[in-house]
Amino acid sequence: MRVLSVRAGFEEKDIESARVILAATIHHPSRTVMVIRRVGPQITRFADKAATRSDPFPWREIVWVTDQRIFLPGEELRLFGGHNSACAVVLDLLNEPAAWLDPGAQLFDIEDAFLGAEGR
Repeated sequence: MRVLSVRAGFEEKDIESARVILAATIHHPSRTVMVIRRVGPQITRFADKAATRSDPFPWREIVWVTDQRIFLPGEELRLFGGHNSACAVVLDLLNEPAAWLDPGAQLFDIEDAFLGAEGR
């Protein structure tokens, strides 16, 4: 899992480099990608569960965007749409949103989201 953050005093540099990493991850031609957004205890627990369902599979990748400024203008809306409570989106191989997950999602829900995106 890649964690993308912005440090105080390095905002411009960190946002720029994080955007490059996020774009490269999303546009990888043979990976199913999960994008996690926001921070907090519930999100951390979710990220740990998501890593459990991603790490054993080399074609699955997770990128955790801890600062919303990292998203390009309109990118967060494109990925999450009207799913305001969702902390994660799983993208299919065409980089299109396939499933959204709330922080309370369980391992089964996360695995089901990955499998659904991989089967599209």
